[in-house]
Amino acid sequence: MIIAAGVIGLLVLLLIYFVLRAQTLQRELALSRSSAKQSSNQVNHAYRNLVMVTESLEKVLAVRIEKAQQRRLISQQQYTVLSTLLQHFSAIIMYCCEKGATLEEALNHELRSEEIGLEEIKNIMKDMPSSVRLAWSKNSAEGFIAACQLVTASLGGKTKKKAVKRKLPKKVNMLALTQLT
Repeated sequence: MIIAAGVIGLLVLLLIYFVLRAQTLQRELALSRSSAKQSSNQVNHAYRNLVMVTESLEKVLAVRIEKAQQRRLISQQQYTVLSTLLQHFSAIIMYCCEKGATLEEALNHELRSEEIGLEEIKNIMKDMPSSVRLAWSKNSAEGFIAACQLVTASLGGKTKKKAVKRKLPKKVNMLALTQLT
C-alpha cells in the first residue's frame, strides 16, 4: 500500500513536471512566433527599400549612359549593350539577392529574351578600365553595382578627383575677424 502510494505520488510529480514543461514550451513557441513575424516584417521592409534603391540607381545610371551617347563618348555597340544591361539593372540585382545567384547566372536569366548575350557584354567589359574589370570579375551583385557605377562615372568624366585644398592667407588680420563677429 505504501509502495502504491509512493508510485502514485511519483507519477503525480512527473505529471506536474510535464505540465509545467509543456506550458513553458508553449510560451517559448509563442515568443518565437512573434519574433519570427517581427523579423519577417523587417525583411519585407528591407526588401521593398532595396527594390526602390535599385530602381532609382537604375534610372540614374541609364541617364548617364544616355548623356554619354549624346556626347558621342561611347560607340553605338557599347551604348546598345550598356543600355540593355542597365535596363535590367534592378532585376539582375534582385535575382542575385533573392536566389543567391552569381552575376553570370542572373545575366543569363534576365537577358534570355534580349538580342545581346553574355559574350557581347564580356567583350565590352574587356575594353573598360582596369577598375571596372576588377569589379566585374567579382561575379556578384556588389561587383556588378560597382562596375556599373564606375563605367558610367568614367564615361561622364566623374572619376576620382584630387581633393581641392582651400588655401588660407598666412597672416590673418585678427582685428578684422573680431569686427566681423
